Amino acid sequence: MENWYLEIDFPTIVVFVSAIATLILQLLLCFKAKKISIKLLPIALLTVSTIVFSICSATINGWDGLGHLFFALLSFGLILVCGLGWGVWAIIRKRN
Repeated sequence: MENWYLEIDFPTIVVFVSAIATLILQLLLCFKAKKISIKLLPIALLTVSTIVFSICSATINGWDGLGHLFFALLSFGLILVCGLGWGVWAIIRKRN
């Protein structure tokens, strides 16, 4: 158990870094932006990418379709992370 960090593979690192970066960006937008359209920008972009990747996954056969499915699931997961950011923002705003 000395070198546990060597057992972490690259896709796991990419997913966690993407999730943390998305959460930080969403929280920053929620606290600093005044317009609701700016606050909803990450969710809108991720929704479009989820739809596009889902359509590509359904229409493309083979390994490429599986790759598009992975990106669709990643985009959907990042939408959930944005929702988590909105929840944190709402709780902090309600407490203050």
